[in-house]
Amino acid sequence: MALSIFGDSLLYAVFPLYAEQLGVPLVMVGVVLSINRWIRLFSNQLAAKTFSTHSLYVPIILASVGAAISTGMYAFPIGIVGFLLARMLWGVCFSYFRMGSYLVVLQTSRSVLGWALGWSQAILRLGSTFTAIVGGYLVDQLGYNWTMLFMAIISGFAIPLSFVLKRQLPSDSQEPGEELVRGEEKTPGLKGRQGLSRGFCYAGAFVTHLIGSGLVTSSLALLLQETMGQGVEIGSWTLGIATISGVVFSSHWLSAILLSSWSGSFSDKQGRLIPFVMVTVVQGSLLLVLTNAASPWLSVISAILFFVSTNMQKIFLDAALGDTTDATNRHFVTARYNSYQDLGAALGPLIGYGVAAVSGFNVAYASGAYALLLIGSFPILSQWRTSKTVPTGEKREESRWK
Repeated sequence: MALSIFGDSLLYAVFPLYAEQLGVPLVMVGVVLSINRWIRLFSNQLAAKTFSTHSLYVPIILASVGAAISTGMYAFPIGIVGFLLARMLWGVCFSYFRMGSYLVVLQTSRSVLGWALGWSQAILRLGSTFTAIVGGYLVDQLGYNWTMLFMAIISGFAIPLSFVLKRQLPSDSQEPGEELVRGEEKTPGLKGRQGLSRGFCYAGAFVTHLIGSGLVTSSLALLLQETMGQGVEIGSWTLGIATISGVVFSSHWLSAILLSSWSGSFSDKQGRLIPFVMVTVVQGSLLLVLTNAASPWLSVISAILFFVSTNMQKIFLDAALGDTTDATNRHFVTARYNSYQDLGAALGPLIGYGVAAVSGFNVAYASGAYALLLIGSFPILSQWRTSKTVPTGEKREESRWK
């Protein structure tokens, strides 16, 4: 999966800068970058049904083939229709990649669920880190088209590697699962430590992806270009905007590699609620700083720290959702959770570019910051309000938003 994600990672970093050369009007950039999320609203359910009745490795092989094809399509000026088809193909492939990985991790002991999800996230982002750092530099040196073709060839190596998956999977994940039903919410949770309800996980997934994966990821390159122009000079050396954008985006993936397992282990020990609240409030504050940054380098630093907090936040929320599942419902609960993520990520570019067209990116980013501060504060405010009405000693499961 780390190989297959090369094209998608590079596209987010540089596509807004080359869209018009590729036959895509700038006003349609948000549509192209979000259509893969829209298609996943349907392909997530298809993946859940597939994995509930079939082994994991065959869909992963087919998804690897589709990922290489879609990346190759990005290299050519195929216009708006061609790019929409390529992004839709990638969206279906990613549904299978993401759910397959998550289902394997959910078989891990509940006591180390966060740690296991962190390692899964770190491995995934190895490919994205390489692409953001090396890809941005190659675009400045070789041009967009040749760089994207190179990424497509590298992504193709995931196909033969996928064939060894059958031998490496645990035996119980190779056989069709037991019949799955939509059961009552089960929260095995972390004894003595605060978690988050399934309903809040759904809402949190939507809002955090609306802002982080949607608005910021799709438009940050343009915001940096507004701040820095085509690049900055450091002595006799000029850093191009594509290189700067690539370095900033690489922090997203690099921090996932370095911090995901630690973040998951931290939430295993401390619970899901407090870590999620803390990192989300910090994330919203960083977005406000990014909106009002007085210097280009403050914008870069704020953006990097925003991506760092985004990765930690994702692990906390993924682990909290995992606490609410069991073997009878994990496929369908995960599919719904993924769909809330994708809906937010799909709406983010559309809303962001729409607001920016009227009021500028500063207003769009400030609105996103306040939304993050609100969703981050909600669990604490909800518990505080409930604590004033629920007698001491009673169970307070209702203090969680369901």
